[in-house]
Amino acid sequence: MSYVPAVILLMIIYMTSLVGFTTAHQQAWYLYYTPYFILLNAILLLLYQKEWSKSTLYFGASALLVGFVVEVLAVQTASLYGTYIFGTTLGFTVLGVPLVMPIYWFINALSTACLVSKLPVKSPWILSALGALLMVLLTGIVHQVAPKLDFWSISSPNGLIRLSLISFLLGFALQYLFIRLKVSTKNPMAVYVYGGLLIFFVGVLSFL
Repeated sequence: MSYVPAVILLMIIYMTSLVGFTTAHQQAWYLYYTPYFILLNAILLLLYQKEWSKSTLYFGASALLVGFVVEVLAVQTASLYGTYIFGTTLGFTVLGVPLVMPIYWFINALSTACLVSKLPVKSPWILSALGALLMVLLTGIVHQVAPKLDFWSISSPNGLIRLSLISFLLGFALQYLFIRLKVSTKNPMAVYVYGGLLIFFVGVLSFL
């Protein structure tokens, strides 16, 4: 199955959403569909993931579980992070965490793992560190616009640093798990999903 139509569809959605997110009279409508926008990225990654196996399912389940648990702990542990609150934009919540957040963690973990696997590096430790850095980079950029878009807010700068460090460590664990499980790195959508999200949120940050 050719991935070109999916890439074209994704790029059109990115471009129109960028305009919508940064245009006052259209913003509310586009923000309402943010969870579906994130879900679409996950669906495309899954559709174009090659060589499915039990390892693929195990990694996906692990990423979803880690994403949910770390976000719940962050929301419930105000003494460590400061006040960490999700807004209404990201949709339905469980224990204060939007259900789309674990999906975001899955997207971030899988796409970055596939990307760094293309590097001429043999060490799983270096690859895991690079993948985790890419995960934190994307989330860090999203955080710059998150309060304005009612995604989430963190009251303490030190809390954000702590959360970023924990996210890096857990991201490292997921990247290493990906390598140890020998999950297939053949996913032509990975570069477009990660790169598209990165460019999209950089654009939102620039124009918002």
